[in-house]
Amino acid sequence: PLLLPPNAFAHLRRQAAALAALRPRMSDCCRHHSPLPCARRAWTDVLDGFCTDEFGVKTRQFHCCRRSGAA
Repeated sequence: PLLLPPNAFAHLRRQAAALAALRPRMSDCCRHHSPLPCARRAWTDVLDGFCTDEFGVKTRQFHCCRRSGAA
């Protein structure tokens, strides 16, 4: 768990939650018959979820969330 004050640093909590969600999916991909496409899917799914969370709050969104497509 993060050692952050409970009433601040929400942006860091969202980032940490995204990384925590990515870890088990990447572990599963290592056992997958085609790990690279699996890892790419896991990354884009977790990043999409992270950006959805970022746009759900009234703060400046993380820079990668303003990009689209292959970017």
